[in-house]
Amino acid sequence: MISERPALVEALTLGVIQTTLDHKAAWNASSGEPKISAAEDGRAWHEIRRAIRALADHDDQPRIILLPELALPRTRLDDFERLVCSMNALAIVGVDYRLDHRMRSAKNEGLVLVPRNFWKRTPSRYATRVWFGKRDPAPAEASGFKDYIPPWAFHADPNVYVFDAGSYGRIGVSICYDFMDIERALLYRGRIHHLFVIAYNRDVKLFESLAVSLSRTVFCNVVVCNTGFYGGSLVVSPYYDAFKRVGYSVDGGNIFNAQCVRLPVRDLDAAIHGHDTKPKATYKHLPPGFTAIADHTAVPPEGPLPVAIPLFTQD
Repeated sequence: MISERPALVEALTLGVIQTTLDHKAAWNASSGEPKISAAEDGRAWHEIRRAIRALADHDDQPRIILLPELALPRTRLDDFERLVCSMNALAIVGVDYRLDHRMRSAKNEGLVLVPRNFWKRTPSRYATRVWFGKRDPAPAEASGFKDYIPPWAFHADPNVYVFDAGSYGRIGVSICYDFMDIERALLYRGRIHHLFVIAYNRDVKLFESLAVSLSRTVFCNVVVCNTGFYGGSLVVSPYYDAFKRVGYSVDGGNIFNAQCVRLPVRDLDAAIHGHDTKPKATYKHLPPGFTAIADHTAVPPEGPLPVAIPLFTQD
């Protein structure tokens, strides 16, 4: 474990990928199990490879890459790890359901891939895998499991995760419907620099409103990486100037997209700790009752303890 916290970088270059997986074609009750169909498996993997190649060709290559909820077929896990390792970028991706056939339950998970040579800026052969899950299924998702014969059940992950990405800041994560959980937002308040939301969400305007609101109340960068089937991916930061707050936005459905965006880290951290001392403030004022929590593993006054996971270790 890192003994001293490294100095924060000025900005984090983030790669946001919108794939266009068609949920009706991907998950069909007639198949007997909630697993991406072979046809959508192949199409999804083709888009992911195209997107990674596009990001790799970018002048400012991303250090972290985001993909939407349920974007990666489980048949492609090893192939995706090799792609990420070739770029030596950290990836956070939504993966197809983890199925327990004995219990007939399905878990909706995200995966963090951390290449072994991340800090060396040379290609890696292997990556560490860190899993996190979704707590609350969307109503349509829950009802969809009942359409199978016999029906499947949703397997919830009750934990709230904080990933320590060293000099790139602390990261909170939500999978789609969990973004609407107020308790989760309160646990993240003062603990994180970035809130990454991976989603397959139809109501893009609702998530846009939530992102704008939580960027102010949780006081962090909020990134929604939504499926390109519906569009609506965006990046919001709590800047003082309104024209700076939305750093990236994609409107419209059926849009495949891969884009690099820069997220503030060092100056945002100073603002979180009440040190935004420039003659004209760079960020909005801290919300009422806001307290920066230096130790993100500290037990909150009420509610569960967030699961804190360091993503890097010393060699």
